[in-house]
Amino acid sequence: MEFIDTARQLEELTLSCCIKAPKRYSAFITSDLMQLASRVHSYVIMANSVYVTNKAEAKLRREYFTKANACLQAMNPKLSLLYTAMTKNHPDRKWIHNAMKQWGELMIKEANLISAVKKREQERFKSLKD
Repeated sequence: MEFIDTARQLEELTLSCCIKAPKRYSAFITSDLMQLASRVHSYVIMANSVYVTNKAEAKLRREYFTKANACLQAMNPKLSLLYTAMTKNHPDRKWIHNAMKQWGELMIKEANLISAVKKREQERFKSLKD
């Protein structure tokens, strides 16, 4: 269940930082970031809500984790773009450096948690009926 809490922390951090970013970035960067972070959180909640009794449900649960991870990975180029824009156009906003560090740590942690769950469950659900 740590993957749910980490995803929630990621979404909270993203919201906090997107609010701090200039409003004009909303249409180009921050709204996409917020949507991706929210999807990561939503997909891990959806995966966790699947009660696995057969291979189809195990597959559905794995697909939700895969989608969460895909959204997590899609955040990288958006964060890079935000960082470049902020450091180039707003060098006085020093919060972006710490925010990037926090984002990176949470994203790595979440990716590792998702990967670990998928690996454990692949073995655990191997003997399920179709």
